Formats: sequence, C-alpha cells, structure tokens
Amino acid sequence: MVTSCVPACGSNLPYTEFVGDLGKSASDTREYRLIRLPNGLTAMCVHDPTESKSCAALDVNVGSLADPPEFQGLAHFCEHLLFMGTERYPKENEYNAYLSAHGGYSNAYTDLEDTCYYFEVTYDALEGALDRFSQFFINPLFTADCTDREVRAVDSEHKKNIQNDMWRQYQIEKELSSPSHPFNLFATGNADTLTGAAKELGVDLREELLKFHAKYYSADIMKLVIVGRDSLDQLAEWAVSKFSEIESKGMTKPLFKGHPLTKKEVGKLIRIKSIREQRTLDLTFPLPDLKPYYLTKPARYLGSLIGHEGKGSVLSYLKRRGWATSIVAGRSPTSADGFDMFKVTVSLTELGMKHYKDVVRAIFAFIQLLLSKEPQKWFQDELQRVSEIEYKFMEKNDAVNLASTLASIMQNRYLPPQNILSNNILLRGFDEELVKRVQSELNPDNFRVLLAAREFDVECERKEKYYGISYRVDPIPEDLMADIHGELLFDELHLPEPNWFIPDNLDVDKPERPAEPAQAPVLLRRTQGAEVWFKRDDRFFLPRGEIRIVVETPRVYESPLNSILSQLFVLILKDSLSEITYDAQVAGLWFDIRDSADGIFLHLDGFNDKLPRLLEILLKALRSHKVDDTRFEVYSREVKKKLDNAKHSEPYNHIQTNVNFLNQAMMWRYSDKLSAFDMVTKEKLQLFIDSLFDLARVQMIVMGNFSEADALATADSIVEVLGFKPLPDYARRVPRALLHNPGTFIHHATMPDEGNLNSGVDQSIYTGSAENYRERALLDLLSLIMQEPFFDQLRTKEQLGYITYSSDRKYNGGPMALRLLVQSESNPAYVSLRIDQFISGFRKRLEEMTQEEFDRYVNSLKVKKEEKLKNLYEETSRFWHHVCSGYYEFDKIDHDISNLLSLTKADILAFWDQYVNPLTAPRYTRLTAAIWSSKIPQPLYEDLAKYPAISIALHGCLHRDGATELSLDDVDRFIGSLSGADSDAAFEGLKALYEEAAAKADKPSADVQRVVSKIAGQSSYVRTALSMAAEGPSAGHSAEAPTANGVNSAKSKSSAVADKGSLENIGAIKTPSGAWVFREASTFKATLRQSGAPIPTRPLEPKYK
Repeated sequence: MVTSCVPACGSNLPYTEFVGDLGKSASDTREYRLIRLPNGLTAMCVHDPTESKSCAALDVNVGSLADPPEFQGLAHFCEHLLFMGTERYPKENEYNAYLSAHGGYSNAYTDLEDTCYYFEVTYDALEGALDRFSQFFINPLFTADCTDREVRAVDSEHKKNIQNDMWRQYQIEKELSSPSHPFNLFATGNADTLTGAAKELGVDLREELLKFHAKYYSADIMKLVIVGRDSLDQLAEWAVSKFSEIESKGMTKPLFKGHPLTKKEVGKLIRIKSIREQRTLDLTFPLPDLKPYYLTKPARYLGSLIGHEGKGSVLSYLKRRGWATSIVAGRSPTSADGFDMFKVTVSLTELGMKHYKDVVRAIFAFIQLLLSKEPQKWFQDELQRVSEIEYKFMEKNDAVNLASTLASIMQNRYLPPQNILSNNILLRGFDEELVKRVQSELNPDNFRVLLAAREFDVECERKEKYYGISYRVDPIPEDLMADIHGELLFDELHLPEPNWFIPDNLDVDKPERPAEPAQAPVLLRRTQGAEVWFKRDDRFFLPRGEIRIVVETPRVYESPLNSILSQLFVLILKDSLSEITYDAQVAGLWFDIRDSADGIFLHLDGFNDKLPRLLEILLKALRSHKVDDTRFEVYSREVKKKLDNAKHSEPYNHIQTNVNFLNQAMMWRYSDKLSAFDMVTKEKLQLFIDSLFDLARVQMIVMGNFSEADALATADSIVEVLGFKPLPDYARRVPRALLHNPGTFIHHATMPDEGNLNSGVDQSIYTGSAENYRERALLDLLSLIMQEPFFDQLRTKEQLGYITYSSDRKYNGGPMALRLLVQSESNPAYVSLRIDQFISGFRKRLEEMTQEEFDRYVNSLKVKKEEKLKNLYEETSRFWHHVCSGYYEFDKIDHDISNLLSLTKADILAFWDQYVNPLTAPRYTRLTAAIWSSKIPQPLYEDLAKYPAISIALHGCLHRDGATELSLDDVDRFIGSLSGADSDAAFEGLKALYEEAAAKADKPSADVQRVVSKIAGQSSYVRTALSMAAEGPSAGHSAEAPTANGVNSAKSKSSAVADKGSLENIGAIKTPSGAWVFREASTFKATLRQSGAPIPTRPLEPKYK
C-alpha cells in the first residue's frame, strides 16, 4: 500500500510513502519510514531519539560485474574517486574534513553488483554531511590530478592483498569461471588494468570513468538509508531535498545472462598453492538464483544440515579420523542477481589432505542421506523458531551497520517492503518441493573441487596473472567420481537430534516504572579466591545474559612453553565439546574460551534461560579434561601452523606486535613460542592441565536478565567445580606497562615474509600518563584533530600507502602515546621523514585553528563519549574493561567530559610543546618501529650510524624507480653538495649524476630514459626527498634528546670505547641525528623499567562480606 504526500518541512517535491506494516521487531525502538523520491530513488528514514551519532548509506546497484573487459577494476576505481570533490564542494578533502571535525568518518566498498557508500557523524551535523554526501551522486568532479593519485591508491590496495590467501583463492575462482561471464574479470584493478590499459588503447582513463559513471549511476538503482535523532518528517525532507537532483536514467542495472560455472567449469579438481600453511577443501555447486525464495531460504536449511557439527554430522565423522577441524556450508557470498552457488568448505588436517577423496565421499554420503529422506520439516521448524526468538528479542546494533546493511537488502528486487527489516533473520514457512529441487542440484555432475595448500605432490604448472598464484587444473579423479555416483552408506552419519538448547523461558523481570540505569555494577563478593560483579539489566529488558570470567592462574603465561600449552589446551577443549555446544550456538547462545596473560578467559552470552547450563558443561570439561592422541596430534599441528603463518601477516600487524612487545611488561611473540614448540608433548600437556588450577582466583561479572542470587550461585559453582586454593594477591599477574626514558629510539626489523612488497613505520610519541585525567583528555582531543589531516596529507595527497592512520594508545599502568602509522611500498627511512615533516608543520595548523573549529572538535569528542549503549554486550564490555584494568573507573566518561570541556586552544598548544614537539619537549620520548620489505634495498646496520636519514631515504626512492646504479655513498655525497640549490636545480643535478652512473654501467639508453621519466613522474617520491634534502642538514632530523634510557645520547660515535651503560654495549647504534637504533627488541626491552600496579579509583567494598 502506498500513498502520495508532500514533505512537511517545506519542500515542494512530493514523494511516495509506503504506509503498510514494515514488520519491525517487537524490541526495536527505532521508527522507520520507506519513501520513493520523484527521481525513482528509494529511501528508508530511521528515527532514533537516543542516537548520539547519525549516519547514511547509499547503495548503487552496480559493481565489478559491470567493469568493461578492457578496464578491469573500473567500478572499484570509481568508488575511490567519487569522494574527491564536487562542483558545490570542490576541495578534495572537504567531505572527510567535515566529518572528522564532527566526530565522523566515511567508507565504501565495491561488491559484484553493489557499490555502497556510507558515513557517520555527530547527530547535530547530519544535514551538512548529507548535503556534501549527496553531491557525489549529482556533480562529482573526478579531477585529473585526483584520478592519477587514486590509481596509485587502488594499486596499493591490490598489492596489500597479493599475499592474502583469501583474495588469491577468490581470484582463481574467478579466473576459472566461464570466460563469457563478467564474473571472470579481475575485480580490484591495479595500475596495469587502469592507466596501463588506457595508455595501451590510447584513451583517457578519466574519460572512461566519466562514461562509466554516466552510464550506470542512476537514481533508479540507488537505495538510501538515513539514521538520525531528527524526526521522520525532517529526515524525509532532507532525503527529498538533497537527493532528488540525482539524475534518473531509467533502470541502468546491468543484467548478465548465464552462470559463471557452466558444464565446462564443473567436474574439475583445482589445486592452488597458498602463501600460508593451510589445507582447505572447497566444493562449489552452481545453483539458480535463490533470491526469489527469501521466505523459506532453502540454502540455509541445507547449509545447517551439511554444516552441522553435532553427533552424526559430516564434521563429527571427519574429526574422529583426524581429517578436519571445521566445516562451513551454505550459499556462497559470491552469488549475485541471476546466479547462485552453494559451497562446502572444510579445513583439513595434514592427514585429511591425504584423504581428501574420502572427505568428498563423506560429504556426498551425507547428501545422499538427505536425498533418501523427505525434507525434514521439524528441522526447518527449529530453525524458524530460533529465528523468531532472535528477531523478537533482537538487540540494537550500530547505526552505520544498520544503514549499510539495509541499503544492500533493499536492492533485492523480489523483496516486498514488509520483509526488508526482517529478511536477514526471519525464516517463514517450509517449501518441501523447493528444498527437493535445490538439494537435487547438489549432485556429482554439478560441482568442482578446490584444494588449497602450500605444497602438493604434483606440480602446479599454471601461473595466474595478477597475484602470481601457482595452480593446476585436472578432471576430478575417475575413482572418486565413480564412488560418489554410486551408493555411499556411512553408518556413523545420521540427521541431528532435536535441539534442547532452544530457550523455553523468555520472561523478563521488568519493573513497572524503570529507574535511570545504574552507572556501575555492584561488587557482590571480594575474597582472596573470587571477585564477583553484578548488574541486573535495567536498560534493555531482554531475556539475555552476559557472563565473563577470568580464572587467574599465573602458570598460563609464565613462559613461552606454557603459553603454547594453554593455547593447545583451549583448542582441544573446545573441539571436544563441539558436538554438544554447536546446538547451543544454533539456539542463540554463544561462548568463547581462550588463554590470556591473566589466565583462562570464559565469555558466554545469549538467551539467559539455558546459559547457566552451558557454563556448567564448560566448567566440568575445563577441570577434568583428558587429552586423547588424535586431538593432540591434530591441534598441536594447528598451533604450529598458526605460529608459522604469523610471519605472513601484513607489515602493519608485525609493527603493532613489535610496538606492543616494547610497551607491555609481559608478552610472548610468535617467534618466542616457535622456539619453544619442540618441547611440547602430550605428557607435558596433560600434567599442565592437571595442575593448572591448583592455585587460582576468579574475577567475573554477571549481567542481564539474572538476579544477585544467580550471580553468587554461578561464582560458587565455579569455585566448587574447579576446586582451587586461593591465589595470593602477591602472586597475581597484574598488567604492567614499560616506561621509556627520554630519547629517540628506532627498532629496525625485516619483514619475515619475503614475498611482501610493503614496508611499514609506526611512530609512538609518548604524551604523559593516563592516570592524569586532564592529560588524557588532551590526548583524546589532539588525536581527533590530527586524524583527518594526517590521512589527507600522507594517504590522499602523497599516496604513501593504502594503510595510513593516526591514533592514540593508553597503556595499562599509565603511559600514553600519540601513534602515527603508514604501511608503504616506499622505504621506511623516507616514510619516517614524511611523518616528521607532517609533525613539524602541524603546530602551525593548531595555531591557525579558529575558536569555532576548536569548539567543533570538543563537541564532537563530547558527543562521541556520550554515545548511548546499544546492547548488553556493549554495556558489559565497558564495565568489564574497567574491572580488568585494575582501576575500576566506572565514571571515566564523566571524568573525561568534565576535563574536556575545560580545555582551551592554548592548552592543546602547551600539550603539543610539552610532549610532541621535539624542539621544545623537555623530556621528548619517541619510539619508531620500522619494518623493511626484503623486496627493497636495506641499509647495512652500520650505514644507519654513518649516513643521515635523508640520504638513506633518497637512495631508497631512487632504487624504487629503477636507478640502481647509484650507491648510498653517491647519494650522500650528492646531498652534501646541495647547499643553496633550489629543487629544480637539485633534480637536474641528480639526473646528470644518474645518467653518468648508468653510462658507466653500460645501461641501454632506452632503459635510462625510462628511469629518468619515472623519477620525474607524479608517482615518484624522489622530488619530495630532494626537496627535504635541499632544506639543509636538519631536514627530517629529530632533535637530540638529552638522555636515552638514562644514558647520555650526546656521546660521539667516534669514541674509542663505549661509556659504561651506553646502549652501544647492547648492540644499539646512534644515528647522525642522535637517535638510537636497535635490532633485538628483547635486549632493548630488558633495559626498561616497569610501571607500578594500577591503584583503584574507588574503595572495593563488597555488598556481601
């Protein structure tokens, strides 16, 4: 049902409104209005008076499937470039600067048939954000300068993914699909498929982009969602007034005939060589489009049965033989309009890879079992019952997640308005004939097999173009095909039993007149053996609960070996329980068990009715587990595999690990654990488990639809089942930070993954103590002010790397740091100098900031801190964090806001000069973690002491562009001759020097010209490095700090004997700028002091003695 109406807020543009029931959840307090604008755009307006943030998402129903074959990645490139200025707001960072100044951010993604753009902002800045956002779809500029730079961003994003096995496998699936279907194309794009293709065809890439945008970006295929605390009338008026100008071009959504997997593509066995140590089996079955069957969702039914983990399941069968550790089955996320795929993915063990044919046989045996029986209505009824409970008692989620999800759901052309809100959760009814039709597609003549592993016993002779993946394609072996075409009878396989974890009691104890929610939990009990916190749900009133427990036991983390044994114990324990706990997770109960530095952590949440029963099962297993040979063999290999794979993490992940290691008193790195792994035996593991809880202490919180009696009974049960003696306070492992003394320090490391093209830099500038509320507020505000300018300069303008951000870090025990991170193809010396350059110029930006701008940042941070809790998980997480920190600062938000509102611009400048500015900070302290890709030339360790950073940086930039004939010594001498030269003269001199060196090396003139052209191009960093060099010897150099870990850093490197206590005595070297460089993090770490234990901010008086 629809009706025509006119917006109430004064617009003359009519819109059409759906006036039927949108079918929202009974627990959903938001209000919704679905409208259609005059230009055909459909919008959902969502009113939420409690939201401190507003947001919007716009989904365009065109994605990578629409890429022209000659410009692969064009849809993704369009997504990147769309945000770079509009006719009304031509400044390229206007949008992001506005969002950042109002506590917001933006993002976007490109999928097969969708491109979704979204943002978040403070509630009072929504109209301005919408005005800027809408213009991207009305009059985007796509300027030539931005076009060239964003190609580099797309290329950097692709290179970030080259070593990622998920992206690699996805590309092979695409490459080996039908060449006549656009699914076959390379979706991400890179410099070769964009600018390279344009040059080859003799066309302008920008013009091709404009054609793409003009052809597809039509209001008719756009879905908009706006969420805010403004009234529905106001939100609708903004939607109409700001988005009606988007041009309507008719239904421009591209339609594609056929299926990516035809008869030519099935029946194949594909082997892919992975980067990480892994063994994966994928069965892919092509299906017709299932989107019309949104009510009964047959793929969910089949996926729930084939992917079941209980007794009689495929996974249970495979685990008993030590062949697999997990299984996932269901509709593939790579499905799109017109086609679907059903996938069964199995994580194999080493033995399972040898028996991959038997694994396939087991899967088909279960499929035959399903085909031999009528579709199981009782099972669908259970799934439907759980979905109804989940939807009726649905928890509130993030507004921006709601907006982007709804915008995507609204693109389903089969979905009526009344099903939009519930589609992702609710099942309705059972179509037996439909299930039969779909499951009949899961047959031996309609699938292909994909195996992924690092090594195979046959050669993978093919090479994929964009990722360099080695792979092989064969027919599925005849013996396997013969078996799965025949009758497969596996006695162990059977359908699941009814799920007794589905909640029965969903009553909520809600007072008639709820008081204001309590701002802190209650400490019920505090003894030497247990600390019990509790809070009854007085905010959400849902039949849900949260239980979080840490069983403190120092043995868990006292050595790298014990850390491995703890990890192994947890994995084996969870696996041994999976046949029971899988049903609990299906029924809306969730749990996690993991090891931590404190001990063993248990987390349970979900419908409270049977949550205590689940905890009882976990506790009994925790105390009395006996390790069997098969599980030990399987999961010891899994732990080793995970440790081996850690080296393939992204550079920024390695950097973060190194920074954490140098700031946390107790932390074991993956390399520490690898060195201890050979000591692991089943006997040691069993001894470890048997004595793990001899001495322990329980710290826990119970929240939700429980009573105090429930919480205390839970605590008593834990103490009784685990049967430990209380852990003395002095033996507790309290989290402590490391204290860095003044100085400038650089950790120099090499990427352990030799195939990764990227390097990375993380600068941590220490800025006082988190125990000082005022300094904490100052760092929060400074971090917010810096975020967008840092990203805009180093990511958008300089294109240093796809991963670029600034943030702050507060370590338990006091220290705080301003952190600036860049992952880049460029060398870390150059990246560090560009960060230095940004820092050196940022004080001026702070000085020039108007009072209005300053007030805006303060208000944005205030609104962010006042953000309302959305669900029980968020509330429990907040309180649990304060409990575990040892500060118990439940009123932290009040402290932060009161201090924030007292700050002035002068305070920010004083804070900057006190800590961040190396020229004025009396105790300037900075730690730089740099990691170098093995793909770029690294300076020798001794070169770091000999040559200034600018010489190393420029030498690296030249090598990146192919000028490999110039040595570091050549570059350093050249920089020394630059006194007074302007940048153009410096460049001409450098070019002449390179041409001379290339001639001596007999380099072909054509190659020389290519290099000269490259270093003169926009994508080269050489000119920027030259400009820094021409500024003089101080350019990019850190100010000398008076001390380094208490050691005078002014000591000359030429001294014959190192002073007593000098960092040279532990292998560190001093750079010409006075910074200390070290390679061995653990040796340097040993020189640092530890913080004291946190002091609680309140008396810890329990309610019950």
